[in-house]
Amino acid sequence: MSMSTIRISGLLLILTAIATAVSVMTRLNSSMEPLAGSPIQLPIILDTVQYVIAGAARVLSGLALPAAAVYLWMALRVSQPQAMGLAAILLALSGAITAISGACMLALAAGIPQAADGSATLMAWGAPGWLEPMDAVRWIAGKVGFTLAGLGLIALGPVQWRIGGLLKISAVADVIIGVAMLFIWVDAATVMHRVSGIAFLFWLIISGVWLTLGLLKSPQPATSEPT
Repeated sequence: MSMSTIRISGLLLILTAIATAVSVMTRLNSSMEPLAGSPIQLPIILDTVQYVIAGAARVLSGLALPAAAVYLWMALRVSQPQAMGLAAILLALSGAITAISGACMLALAAGIPQAADGSATLMAWGAPGWLEPMDAVRWIAGKVGFTLAGLGLIALGPVQWRIGGLLKISAVADVIIGVAMLFIWVDAATVMHRVSGIAFLFWLIISGVWLTLGLLKSPQPATSEPT
């Protein structure tokens, strides 16, 4: 394991965090959910430029996470090869599916007209038939990507626990955050969605800074798992 590999994984996690934060903020500022009773249930885009930035940032975060997962696997596989391999696969899939969600946002931005104000209602203006299926893909891909990230954190917990030190605390936090992220499918758990999303963002930042600064000690080879 080289220190450069560890630092690259940290930088990629930080890039994922920055892109995720930009995507969330610009999406919240640029769109709103469709009003009840609207003939077409599509996002109401208030600012097309910001919505495009949100989609592009989501694509970037989705591409950065698989790259980070690969470098994390190279850096930590010696400790728990099976658990680290599973965590890397889950995180990589999470990023790839999140990137698909971002690409759908870009397609929607090109097809949905910008609303005049926040009270605008989407009328039956003859929208292309592909827009609603595209929005459905965006919605499901976002949830699946978030779920896989949560499962990835759960799988990463045993790896960090084995490394020891302060990472044992992080290992417990990983599992707690990961489990909370699975509640994305429960509509009534809106507050938990927001809390777990913020917690995941902090995990990306803290883990990225930790790895970039080279504060991770060299993991010890596993004794019970084949390498």
